[in-house]
Amino acid sequence: MRLLPALALSAAALLLSGCGRSETPVAAVPAATATTPAADPVATVLAASQRFGQLRSFHAVMKMQGPRALEAQMDYVAPDRYRLITDDGPQTIIGGTFFLQRAGEVRQIPVPEGMLAQWRNPLPDDLEPAQLTVRDLGEDRAGGQRAHKYEVRHATAAPDGLLYWVNAQGLPVQIERKGETNGQPFRITVTYSRFDDASLRIDVP
Repeated sequence: MRLLPALALSAAALLLSGCGRSETPVAAVPAATATTPAADPVATVLAASQRFGQLRSFHAVMKMQGPRALEAQMDYVAPDRYRLITDDGPQTIIGGTFFLQRAGEVRQIPVPEGMLAQWRNPLPDDLEPAQLTVRDLGEDRAGGQRAHKYEVRHATAAPDGLLYWVNAQGLPVQIERKGETNGQPFRITVTYSRFDDASLRIDVP
């Protein structure tokens, strides 16, 4: 089925998203017009990942450049609802079920255990600050807003590490990873928006 490769690629991209999953709402933070250098880049990145894991909803746009160009979008609504939008149309995952919509029919396919948790956990849950290396790359722009850019490396990351853009509210607005597949380079960029947007809904097809 054509949709399953697209699903797998989307899952690979979403491995770059926030760390962990808590059901505690994120506290409101006053908007700021600029970011400032972090006194402790490691703590900043870990805190951004933890705050992301507390979000009740968000929208993501994934772009993959390499042997195959791909663009997909995803909506997330806590605790376990996802909507993937690819060239094949929207697909829904709720709990442990993938609702495959095709030719006017809907099939229910079990999702492998643990797969969804990985989508929102680029950094291991038990990662200690001492295991993380973060380099502050200065102020930049991502997702149409000012953000601070960090290069993140740890033992289980790709050799090139990850790039994190953290906004003034302490949330990751963009994550990028570079790597190789079958000897050919690729780059995956995921941009996030609509944090805790109560209007986002994901219903059973």
